[in-house]
Amino acid sequence: MKIKTIAMTGLGAIALAAATPAFAVTNFSTNFDSLAVAPGSYSIVSAIEGWTATAGAGIEVQNNAAGAPFSAPNLVELDSTNNTTMSRLIDPGTYTLTYRYSGRPGRPASTNGIEALLGSTSLGVSQAAGGSNTSWLLVSSNFTVLSATTLSFKAVGTSDSYGGYIDDINLVGTAAVPEPATWAMMLVGFGLVGSSLRRRNVRVSFA
Repeated sequence: MKIKTIAMTGLGAIALAAATPAFAVTNFSTNFDSLAVAPGSYSIVSAIEGWTATAGAGIEVQNNAAGAPFSAPNLVELDSTNNTTMSRLIDPGTYTLTYRYSGRPGRPASTNGIEALLGSTSLGVSQAAGGSNTSWLLVSSNFTVLSATTLSFKAVGTSDSYGGYIDDINLVGTAAVPEPATWAMMLVGFGLVGSSLRRRNVRVSFA
């Protein structure tokens, strides 16, 4: 009886060990400075530093074209010739997202909105009238995703080729989330351990 209990406990430990998440959460930092853009000008691209334009004409990367970046030399405007969305895929996990937002100088709040999205769920809209130069605000969100999910930034408001600015995006994973198959392994492990504990309490007596 005792040998069976040890065997069951051993199987439970193996199942629980196998249930440990084997993947790492996504971590990245984006400042858009990998692209060479002439000072005072801009370039419209389909992708940069892991981000892809998923709606609109493209991602407009500016080098002091109409306001100073938070992290020199570049920033991104998400209304190149029309409202644009840029997206990337992130792994399951628990995250802290931070980024810098500024309204485009000299433009009203109605045209300067940028919305952060997790799949189709809004993480909030940043929207402010632009002053004489950029005025960078730190925006932060905490969230957990259970499966691979699209993280996006989307221009909202008037689609008039003038829009809000974004720079210095950072995503830091604080914990991995087990995949469905891993949860199944964990349940098997707990079941085996529980079964072994119940068996341990059985007493056999002989007349």
